[in-house]
Amino acid sequence: EVAGMREFLETHALEESFRRGDVEWEAGVVAAHHRLSRLETQMLSGNRSEPEVWKRYDWEFHRALIAACGSTALLATHARIFDQYLRYQIIAVIFRGEQAANEHRELLQLALSRDHVKAGQILKRHIHACVEHTVENGLLPK
Repeated sequence: EVAGMREFLETHALEESFRRGDVEWEAGVVAAHHRLSRLETQMLSGNRSEPEVWKRYDWEFHRALIAACGSTALLATHARIFDQYLRYQIIAVIFRGEQAANEHRELLQLALSRDHVKAGQILKRHIHACVEHTVENGLLPK
């Protein structure tokens, strides 16, 4: 249910943000992805000593993607839902590896090309794969 709400809110916010975003928005997205990507590279090499930093960078990247949506109410609601979604990650300490890193890279490229339709598809896969990973690994009940 929380994943569905996150998908609903974030997909709408992506569309609006991609439509309204300017060069400053793009710079924020690129910077947030750079931080996340550097840490994911470190994690993929076997150093997973900073899961809390990864969670923060993941949040900052997703927030940067929707930052230009034009609605403080939407951003606030998304923040609350993302926080609830993140609670599952805190329980599971999830980083799905190369798949998640690739999805983040795809989202960056789609943001820069302003393709909200494909970004929405990637985002849906990204959100639900995390939930599936959590359940499949016995970290939450089915």
